[in-house]
Amino acid sequence: MTKRAAVTGGTGFVGTALIDLLLKNGWDVSALARDPARLSNAARLRVIKGNLRDKAALADLAADADVVFHLAGLTHAKAPADYRDVNVAGAVEAAAASHDAGALFVHTSSMSARVPQVSPYAQSKFDSEAAIAQTSQNWIALRLPAIYGPRDLVTLPVFKLVKAGLALEPRTPSPARASILFVEDAASSLISAAESAPKGQVYEVGDERAEGFAWAEINQTIGEVMGKRPKPLRVPRGVISLYHGAVQGFERAFDRNPSVRAGQINEFFHPDWVARDNLLSDACEWRPQTPLKEGFAKTIHWYQKNGLL
Repeated sequence: MTKRAAVTGGTGFVGTALIDLLLKNGWDVSALARDPARLSNAARLRVIKGNLRDKAALADLAADADVVFHLAGLTHAKAPADYRDVNVAGAVEAAAASHDAGALFVHTSSMSARVPQVSPYAQSKFDSEAAIAQTSQNWIALRLPAIYGPRDLVTLPVFKLVKAGLALEPRTPSPARASILFVEDAASSLISAAESAPKGQVYEVGDERAEGFAWAEINQTIGEVMGKRPKPLRVPRGVISLYHGAVQGFERAFDRNPSVRAGQINEFFHPDWVARDNLLSDACEWRPQTPLKEGFAKTIHWYQKNGLL
């Protein structure tokens, strides 16, 4: 029997990869989008135009679905309250539609939810986990780590710095570490969780190494792929604070969408974003398939092909 998936956030970085993988695996896919023209593979989808505030569109999206994959969310906001409006209230609306349709609700959270006090964004993801548990009786939440890969413009500056010969990392008492996952592996974790992980739990999604990676290792690996030996640049918190303050001031003055978020410095300087609590890989057979160096090579190739690097 063909499985039926409904997806919010399908125009985003991970959402695009998820839809591609669902179609590849033979799922029927419905997708909610404010701008359907931004959906890749739109001709192969059942497209519903709307947003997370549109209850009728959400009900249409979830109708007949076996699984609702919820990826829509806000990562950068002009005001902290916007995170709650989208990441918490929006998740509740999507979970309610999934519940009414009798579907499994797979919620995409963030590793930052482990330490919600670091930023308004992290707090909203933590609160969203609790909110969906109160809304749906059939749910799973995945705390994804840092995600990279083709089409991602957020991590592009890191690659550009390494190309320029610099390896930026936070100056912390001990080397900051994090799990970091290739986008296709992130997409496969969502599908595997839906298919075989015990329900009603929040899982952290790790990478190929239990201890994750230090910033120096990440930069070194990018350099190896590029044939570069970048010079380590351990930046103190005050320097990053001044830079972020200047960027935020400029964007507010010209009413531009924010490129840095409140509390992002706290996230950057937090020493430990390594997945270890209730790991998805302990709950089902999912394992990441793309080693860091291979994933970086694919990412760099895409950047170069598209004239970005």
